Amino acid sequence: NNAGWWAQDQITDADFVTGIEFMIQNDIIKIPKMSSGESKVSQIPSWIKNNAGWWAQDSISDSEFVAGIEFLVKTGIIRI
Repeated sequence: NNAGWWAQDQITDADFVTGIEFMIQNDIIKIPKMSSGESKVSQIPSWIKNNAGWWAQDSISDSEFVAGIEFLVKTGIIRI
């Protein structure tokens, strides 16, 4: 639900990132832990919001969505 809400601007970037961080920290989404600290929420690329909307509508697979999240972690936009 959060991905769809975020794609439709119904929740903030910070709320979306908090949900993603929760899923990573609780091993719901498995991403290599590469960085730590506070997330840089203002730098989320716009294409990931499209991916979130498509994922919420089952237009892309879980693995395609997770690949986008993995990019955010690898580049330090989301820190876990």
